[in-house]
Amino acid sequence: MLDLLFPPDCAGCGRSGGLLCPACLQAIADLQEQRCARCALPSRISLCRYCRSSASSLFALQAVALYEEPLRSCIQHLKYQGVTRLAPFLGRMLAASYRRHHLQADLVLAVPLHAERECQRGYNHARLLADVCARELGLPSPHSLLERVRATAAQARLSASERQQNVAGAFRCQPQKSQSVLRGRTVLLIDDVCTTGATLEACSSALLQAGAKQVQALVLAIPG
Repeated sequence: MLDLLFPPDCAGCGRSGGLLCPACLQAIADLQEQRCARCALPSRISLCRYCRSSASSLFALQAVALYEEPLRSCIQHLKYQGVTRLAPFLGRMLAASYRRHHLQADLVLAVPLHAERECQRGYNHARLLADVCARELGLPSPHSLLERVRATAAQARLSASERQQNVAGAFRCQPQKSQSVLRGRTVLLIDDVCTTGATLEACSSALLQAGAKQVQALVLAIPG
């Protein structure tokens, strides 16, 4: 009723009429060009040269689109401005990307926030996305298995090596809960943006140490 009386502005273009207008939905282009199956960066072969020589713990990384407008504004509205009603739109995009890339997972987990950060923000945006994605796919999402045990500095202004150091040892799986649930399972790890992959790698290492068979990562966007 409120939307009828006071139509929301589109998070992508700012036009009045809907939270995410058809034009912006159409403009969020899928990653159509051939990309590396592990890091989602452009590559003419299934695994790029970097991934073939790296010790990445991720089995695969895929993304919905590039971190460009209007998707960038949608992510920022969800993450920083409290527009949580965008989560269903973006979560369904993640589920569609999961199907398009033929990913296969047994359960869905979000990259966790530290308890203090989540209390300040009031929610974990990645968990909102993961819950929608999990419902669309019919998969369980036992988020309590993975936790962030150390508060870390914001990653945005750090270099790649600084990001790795920043999140090293920041995540763990609760032994009493995780072993029976994770053992032999493939986990789909959800986040909004992947820049260097340091956070996803840190989460993946914790999950594998707790008994997960594989970890796949799915994010909304990667840098162009």
